[in-house]
Amino acid sequence: MEKRWRCDVCGYIHTGENPPEVCPICGVDSSHFQLVVEEAGANTAPKAEPAVKIEKAQPDRPTAIRQALYRISYGLFIITAQADGRDNGQCANTCFQVTAEPARIAIGINKSNFTHDLIQKSEKFGVSVLSQTGQDYARKFGYRSGRDADKFEGVAVHRGESGVLLLDDVLVTMEAKVMGQLDAGTHTLFLADVTSAEILQEGDPMTYAFFRASK
Repeated sequence: MEKRWRCDVCGYIHTGENPPEVCPICGVDSSHFQLVVEEAGANTAPKAEPAVKIEKAQPDRPTAIRQALYRISYGLFIITAQADGRDNGQCANTCFQVTAEPARIAIGINKSNFTHDLIQKSEKFGVSVLSQTGQDYARKFGYRSGRDADKFEGVAVHRGESGVLLLDDVLVTMEAKVMGQLDAGTHTLFLADVTSAEILQEGDPMTYAFFRASK
């Protein structure tokens, strides 16, 4: 049976003969990992691991803030937009439901991104929710600009009712119409009404923590 190691900072569990050199979630080194000791004869369903109280000096303020933000659970999504005959998409980690009636969501998009320009021009966008096998999509849409490359090359997509491109190999897709926006400094928070949706696959959605741990 392989050994299991728990990060005493964020609680991440690593399976292997030795702890990882660096925690993929919070970035601390292997000295912060403790061997998880299994109780003999345990045959019940696994229980949630209790939180471990940290009794040590806190890191400097910027490091503490960065590590605190890593603890926020959120997903990874491909946000797509279309305007003036141009299509683009980007990976984003901010997409959440605001209300159920009406169905309303919000996304956060960096102002310097090409997708931001297209959303502001068209006032619409698409959301493709990645599954836990969607790491390649997160990389393809997340590490380069659509101003310089066709991110959709080699990707199975279809056009939604609003005209935006949506990925085929994802859990669900949504299309939304912008009804408000908030200046958030480097980003704009777009508030939008969901106009259509597709259920394409069954499975668990990709989270940012899962993506970092499986890089």
